[in-house]
Amino acid sequence: MRLTLLVAVVLAPLASLVTAADTSAGAHAKAGAWVGRDASALLMELRVDGGRIQIDEDDATLETRYTWRTVTPAWTERIHVSGGELIGVTVRNNVHMPHYTPIIYDEVDHPEKHRCDITYVADREGVVRRFELKGPDCDEDVVGPKGS
Repeated sequence: MRLTLLVAVVLAPLASLVTAADTSAGAHAKAGAWVGRDASALLMELRVDGGRIQIDEDDATLETRYTWRTVTPAWTERIHVSGGELIGVTVRNNVHMPHYTPIIYDEVDHPEKHRCDITYVADREGVVRRFELKGPDCDEDVVGPKGS
């Protein structure tokens, strides 16, 4: 019993804090590959453009949290409702000109969809010590370090 408790206490800082039950072991493995690495590597290898990253510093614990948020942007889908059926053909000077009914589309608006928040927490020395995954599509969005 003591051995199990000791192992849990030693490994607890390295464990991920998972809030999405449907996140696979693959996402955990990719995110876990950053643990023990310098946090500057995160900024060099992962995309930081376009407001993708939020950096928060905790003065009490001297930890820095690097959070990447992925979303599917809002979009509008055009659905063909009716029209486009051939209604007749006119022949003029041996040229066939087809005539079709007007095409009518319906537009369906799809809202922005949250995919994944991946947060890496670095200690005061700048070494990543743990990660947190939150979202339904982290399996597709989490990226491990190059060469791992």
